Amino acid sequence: MSGDSVMPTVKEVLDCLADAYPWAWAVPGDRVGLQTGEPSAPVKKVMVALEVSLPVVAEAQALGAQMLLTHHPLFYQPAVDLREDKVQGRLLAAVVRAGLAVAACHTNLDLAPRGLNEFLAAKLELTEVEVLESVRVDPWLKLAVFVPVGYEDPVREALMDERVGVIGRYSHCSFAARGQGTFRPVEGARPFRGKVAELCRAAESRLEVLLPESRVARVLARLRAVHPYEEVAYDLYPLANPGHPLGFGRVGRWPGGKSWEEVLTRVKEIFGVNWVRVWGRPPATVERVAVLGGSGGDLIFKAWEAEASLLVTGEVRHHQAVPFPEGEFAILEVGHFASEVVYMPVWAQEVSRLCRERGITVEVIPAAREISPFHIY
Repeated sequence: MSGDSVMPTVKEVLDCLADAYPWAWAVPGDRVGLQTGEPSAPVKKVMVALEVSLPVVAEAQALGAQMLLTHHPLFYQPAVDLREDKVQGRLLAAVVRAGLAVAACHTNLDLAPRGLNEFLAAKLELTEVEVLESVRVDPWLKLAVFVPVGYEDPVREALMDERVGVIGRYSHCSFAARGQGTFRPVEGARPFRGKVAELCRAAESRLEVLLPESRVARVLARLRAVHPYEEVAYDLYPLANPGHPLGFGRVGRWPGGKSWEEVLTRVKEIFGVNWVRVWGRPPATVERVAVLGGSGGDLIFKAWEAEASLLVTGEVRHHQAVPFPEGEFAILEVGHFASEVVYMPVWAQEVSRLCRERGITVEVIPAAREISPFHIY
């Protein structure tokens, strides 16, 4: 995108999403990415919602949104017709009439750092958080970039974020060594130092920093934005270091533990529900906790093996919970909708930040008219 007056496109917004939630991270068969719409269509306003519904489509249309970003895909199964006397056909027709491009980040958002499950672990104020079930890794790379002496600090700061330059419990990790660089600007170049057609020698520092593969596009964009050279010289090296684990759910601790009564009160406050369903034998004090948004029944025994005494999730089927692990272990179900919709306002802020980092100017707003499809009487 060039210039503030040029409106970004659907594809440019999708590229921002792919930086943080690569489509390849979705489980096989998951329907992520663009669901309806034209990639080259201009976008001024994006609405974020848990799922596509008639009230959400109407709200997006009323607010002048051109794009609807959801966690749940619009298509779980292929549509066989577009009949408006059927629920799915009526919904698809409403989307098309509203002129909405619809895109989904589903299991790729579940896996992602700063994604749904990491947010839930932070919301529960868990410490020592780990991935509950790792399904893939985000490989580590080493970035080496050559910077004129005196510009190391601004370049270094531009590279760093919550996953770049991180080694264990240490952030902002880097290495610098000084040397001499040479270059001869050719006709048409606009050199930072030296003259066209003359060989230039420059005192430079070689900065090295570790970054996950998924961060490359964003890091290079930040690097080019702050680096003083017209052409940035850098190298990317693949490493044999173990990659950053990506997977479903998180497990962590409440230091000192919480009483079962405190747990029930806090969980209902966090998810905005008046009821919860509980399976198992709740311990008097809960210290190690697993959490998984949405449908978490498949990871009950993963939570047990991770020595959690509580699994907080959206929903569990009866035969997933029975037979039950022995000992003091409980599952706390808050409802699928409640376990994920709580993240939508935060996700809208994240999407806005991702777009800004790529120089994309769009307004991102969370849907206000989402309601759970289930009611408790």
